[in-house]
Amino acid sequence: MLNPFPGMNPYLEQPELWHQAHNRLIVAIADDLTPQIVPKYHVSIEERVYTSTSDNLLVGIADVVIKNRDKSD
Repeated sequence: MLNPFPGMNPYLEQPELWHQAHNRLIVAIADDLTPQIVPKYHVSIEERVYTSTSDNLLVGIADVVIKNRDKSD
């Protein structure tokens, strides 16, 4: 696979910092979305999501989740 970042390789240039990019991006997305959707919705990060099909239970951890704000929460 060709390097998606011509002229640089972020995986090698700052290996001690690059692993933080994913977590920082998740928080930045949540912080950016929150003022746009309150008070009707709220944003959660790294929340477990469960989906069931006929015979399977699928479990995942969503980076960012937007949920309807319910009085019972």
